[in-house]
Amino acid sequence: MSGVGVGIIIALVSVVITFLFPTLSWALGRWYQGRLVRALNEQEKRTGKMLQSEHYLSTSSSMNAIGANGSTLLHVSICVGPSMGQMFFMWFKSLVGGRLASYDTVLDFGRREVLLRLKKQADEFGCSTIENIRIETSVISFAKNQKSKTSSVEFLAFATGIRQ
Repeated sequence: MSGVGVGIIIALVSVVITFLFPTLSWALGRWYQGRLVRALNEQEKRTGKMLQSEHYLSTSSSMNAIGANGSTLLHVSICVGPSMGQMFFMWFKSLVGGRLASYDTVLDFGRREVLLRLKKQADEFGCSTIENIRIETSVISFAKNQKSKTSSVEFLAFATGIRQ
């Protein structure tokens, strides 16, 4: 083989490897996130719609009609993040513009999971009502320098649990 042929083969192999890893990571990440979302859907079906009841309020309400035996602070936190492939394709999509659907999936999953865990914690503490639910989010970067784009999102949910 000539030197030009070997150079072309090396260039093709490097291009394939460059896009093969992110594509494989993206596919595995989507598959794994799909499993997590399906499990979350099943848990939500078992526990009912959390925020569609007067017992789970995200805003302040009149407390004069409630006789409470006690209250407690409920708080949970989780960190979630996209796969390396999703981050690669989000970076590429940010160059051309448009909605980052993979990031939306991560944010939606995080919010739903933290609310489900908050409800479970309320049940463990014997709370019948959850008041003033708040969810804080923050991006966490794992890099000591700004060259790495690896990050995740932390979700912190807190509320007041009322025991009646």
